[in-house]
Amino acid sequence: MRRHVRVVALAGALALAATACGGGGGGGGGPSPTSAGQALKKGGVFRIGLSSDFHEGADPQREYYTIGWEYLKCCLTRLLVAFNFKGPNEQGNELIPDLATALPTSSSDGLTWTFKIKPNVHYAPPLQDVSVTAGDFIRALTREATSATAATYPFYYSVIEGLDDFSSGKAKTISGLSAPDDQTLQVKLTQAAGYFPLLFTLPATAPIPPSPSDPNAPLGIAQGHKQNYAPFISSTGPYMWKGADTIDYTKPADQQKTPEGYVAGKSYVLVRNPSWDPSSDSIRKAYVDEIDTSVGGTVDDLENKIEAGELDTMDALPNPKGIRDYGTKADLKPFIHADPTFGTYYINMNTGIPPFDDIHVRKAMNWAVDKAGLLQLAGGKILGDIATHTIPNSMLPGLKDYVPYGSADGSPNLDKAKAEMAQSKYDTNHDGVCDASECKNVLMVIDQTDPNPKMAALVQQNIQPMGITLNIKQFQTTTMYTKCDPYAFVTGLFSSASLTPSCCNDSNMGATTEQLTKWNYQITSPTPSADRQTCYEGVDKYLMEQVVPWVPYQFANQVGITSKRVVNYHVDASTGWISLSLVALANGGK
Repeated sequence: MRRHVRVVALAGALALAATACGGGGGGGGGPSPTSAGQALKKGGVFRIGLSSDFHEGADPQREYYTIGWEYLKCCLTRLLVAFNFKGPNEQGNELIPDLATALPTSSSDGLTWTFKIKPNVHYAPPLQDVSVTAGDFIRALTREATSATAATYPFYYSVIEGLDDFSSGKAKTISGLSAPDDQTLQVKLTQAAGYFPLLFTLPATAPIPPSPSDPNAPLGIAQGHKQNYAPFISSTGPYMWKGADTIDYTKPADQQKTPEGYVAGKSYVLVRNPSWDPSSDSIRKAYVDEIDTSVGGTVDDLENKIEAGELDTMDALPNPKGIRDYGTKADLKPFIHADPTFGTYYINMNTGIPPFDDIHVRKAMNWAVDKAGLLQLAGGKILGDIATHTIPNSMLPGLKDYVPYGSADGSPNLDKAKAEMAQSKYDTNHDGVCDASECKNVLMVIDQTDPNPKMAALVQQNIQPMGITLNIKQFQTTTMYTKCDPYAFVTGLFSSASLTPSCCNDSNMGATTEQLTKWNYQITSPTPSADRQTCYEGVDKYLMEQVVPWVPYQFANQVGITSKRVVNYHVDASTGWISLSLVALANGGK
């Protein structure tokens, strides 16, 4: 299991998974030790190793991977509002204007929001003469709502008047979006939503310039790029894909040449965007000249390259040996960074597949799993705290003493697990051991990287006394998503609007019988979905006691390692990964 990563488990009954967002406050929350007393210098090439590729290629309207979001937010795109790319202890969760001149204003009834846009912010070459205007954001939201795009989270924006009608084909435009003038974006909502400005910190709202060959194209330069827009982004951030200046946007989409800096699944090269003006962008420092990314390699390979100075960081959580080495060796210790996040690691139970369509089995799982053992196998307390419920204590501190299953130290209780199993329809003689065939060879999908196989083996050991055996399948790591607020956490993970494949509700919570039938499930009874601080505490308790889609076991820390030449390490609270906007190299990389 990696930080902020899950294995997609559409057909799996169980999956080791994680959801996370943001960090800061720990060992890496401020400048790294090697930057003490040094003036930060610009320059150098920052080298990253990715153990797996982006979720959706870094397409702004489709990407839902914390690392993909970092590339977009830091480097390629600017947004109307943003955060400062630091941790929560450094005001990293405080909303600030980015492309907007100030935070948006709201009408007295909360239904109309107005953004004023900075003038003379230009796109990267070859569109260096084109400036950002209000219509560019309308194009972005139109693309997010266009069904052919297969965007990942359009349901976040359903509160915008007319967006769902447009998405379903009932309307030709989104009625709630308008541009009274080039520097003013007005958004009308169907209901008041205090969280609404936060939605404009997401890459889905990154501006899309008009097409130079067809100014009336609804999706601007993204027209024709249904699901492959990422290489053709016209940057507003401090970096752009190498060779992006050679893109000919006057040609049809299928005739445009992918820039040399974008080789999907293999490598990505970001170079400076000459159109970027730091005087209009106070939050992106862009110290390094270039960011080179290679894709592929095991965690062991990447760790060895970082220690040898061939890479500067990686996307993966260090393996247990790496954590031990960096935590104990004097020359490496300054370069391991641990920061609290808004994240939970959990075992996902697909409520559409037996035996997990039975709530008593799901509760039995929560009593049986050795959470402390899982944390120890993963690398120990540096990785975080025992999770006793769903939404992290960093979001809901009022639930820090809420322990509905097991104990606060993470130890299991097999007797209570069997007592729950005895109430299940799959335990016909009610002796606490499942005697139905549905409990044999239950499919569990996991990330193939260490320590996931060992963790899966421990889960098997924990639950076998209840009569459940596993068929464990290993897959290459794929993508994950980011949530920074209880609303987004709950909506993205448990709302019926975000059911897989739309997004990330892999437990199938809230699915209707008709949906389950359509997806070729052979059963059953779908789990109902639940309707700002006290409310979400109630949601968490409802999830843990009445729904039980997960076995949460760890509230996550962001743990990463860097090379010895990296200075000014910060965690970006809005993505939960290293802040590429702020990282620098000792002596400018020389």
